[in-house]
Amino acid sequence: MKRAQLTTKFLAMVLAMLMIISLLSACGQPAENSSASKPESSKSEASVESKADSESSAEAEPTGDDDIWTPYGKYAETVEIHTAKRSSSAPKLLPGDTVDDNVMTRYILDTVNVQTITDWEVESTEFPNKLALMMASGSLPDMFTLGTSDYLLFRQLLDNDMLEELGDVYSKVLKPELQATVESYNGTAQEPFMQDGKLYGIAGGQYAYEHNILWLRKDWLDECGITELPKTVEDIEAILTAFKEKNPGGNNVGMLLHYQDVATDYNNGYGANPLFSCFGATPRMWVKNADGEIVWGSTMPEMKEGLRVLADWYQKGLIDPQFATRSALGAMDAVITGGQTGAFFAPWWVTYNINDLPANNPDADLVPVNAPLDSEGKFHANGPAPAGEVLVVRKGYEHPEAVAKVMNCEFDMWRGYKEEAAELIRETRENGASWTYLFPTSGVNFERMTVVPDCGLLCRNLIDKGVEEGVEGTTEQERIMARQAKYYADTGDITTGGWTEYYGRYLASNILATPEVELTMPAYAYTTDSMADLKPNLDTLERTTFLKIVMGEQPVDSFDQFVTDWYAQGGQTMTDEVRALVG
Repeated sequence: MKRAQLTTKFLAMVLAMLMIISLLSACGQPAENSSASKPESSKSEASVESKADSESSAEAEPTGDDDIWTPYGKYAETVEIHTAKRSSSAPKLLPGDTVDDNVMTRYILDTVNVQTITDWEVESTEFPNKLALMMASGSLPDMFTLGTSDYLLFRQLLDNDMLEELGDVYSKVLKPELQATVESYNGTAQEPFMQDGKLYGIAGGQYAYEHNILWLRKDWLDECGITELPKTVEDIEAILTAFKEKNPGGNNVGMLLHYQDVATDYNNGYGANPLFSCFGATPRMWVKNADGEIVWGSTMPEMKEGLRVLADWYQKGLIDPQFATRSALGAMDAVITGGQTGAFFAPWWVTYNINDLPANNPDADLVPVNAPLDSEGKFHANGPAPAGEVLVVRKGYEHPEAVAKVMNCEFDMWRGYKEEAAELIRETRENGASWTYLFPTSGVNFERMTVVPDCGLLCRNLIDKGVEEGVEGTTEQERIMARQAKYYADTGDITTGGWTEYYGRYLASNILATPEVELTMPAYAYTTDSMADLKPNLDTLERTTFLKIVMGEQPVDSFDQFVTDWYAQGGQTMTDEVRALVG
């Protein structure tokens, strides 16, 4: 097979990039309390139609090369796809199975006559480096998956004409159910991977509604005689004050904050993002301001008021005085499970991290709240980047359509689009197999944007109405979670996982998409040429300044100098690059 070749100039550039790619990969690693700490089950929700719907919407399974541009057109002769993988320390494949010979690859071979071959695999942090070397040698795999921190690498591949255009592959061969999931993002999942109206990557979206909300110990509210849930900043302060004065539980240290980031990235707990958002700021995200200009949200002037409130709360003893020292793995979670706090900001999935709470504190009861609201009664929250991992194909590969066929078969098995395919993989799933390693296309996932509140609705219908009904496309996996939540609601048994699903899905997920919630989606969510060099230092400047302001080591007005320094030390360069890309 002919491999795409690099120009001499680009060869030198790729070698120079190896140093900065490592920085990009490091910047993209999940933080301690990100959703990476969730069990894999909470990341594997997706839309699935019933068997009847699936069979009616899918193409028949013809044979012969005349039918290859259909979702299940089977090749007359075996087609090979060479790929590369991020290795897994715990793949948990069945005994005798390998990455290239397992129940999924055999199903793909039987169904569409495509054989996937893994040319190489390395640890996740080394994958971009290895791929860059393959670029330099002109030996790219036929297909490979890029992570969310690899966008600069994607742009380099695209700018040097090394990627196959995939528009027809997407529209003609990717099965309708998968297209519908991608399109639930209103085009934003595809946009970053398009140029001149052409598509160069197939991306799964990053579903929404994993923003921080306010969690309170309801049993503490009851003990303090507080019957109304908070709506405003003043309401929250009154609750924190009551917790301090009456000390319910006898061990209250105050509101928990993230040890390092007063405002956290999307899908990372314990940052006070809702507080900043209620004043009109959008921290840790590229957004358009009131004048329609792209800005880094943490530099918005509205941030200053949120910092003022936090500094005041800290001075009054309403915030954990030791929060900045709780950097050890699990230390922040332990403040909650140890019964030392009754207030914190975190996403719905925090219940997976703190599932020791009911065992340690049998009387503990939690309540999630959309608070604080702004002056118009709205709860503002950050939305996700428009796409997760993306699958690309090297330019010149003879059968790009085969890549979509592989995706179709993968999700027929894993999501249950086809009952017989799902049954084949049951034992592998029950063995705890890593799906990101098992899939020939690695970590590209297809999750509808609203899967989290949709699962919440399923739980609510089952618990409140006794009917197992949700939105169209509810999966068996989601139904299992709903049954666990109902079991806890009926029995109070904390040994089965039902506590986690009850509080995280039945209670929290049901408040995430209510009319008062307004999501702000990022205007840009990827890397630019200068970010590898500039952004780490600017992030350090941001977090240290904000921490010092909150802890009283610097006045609130020092925020203004932070903004000046941020732009002077490279922020203006990054801003100009983002504005040029977004237009």
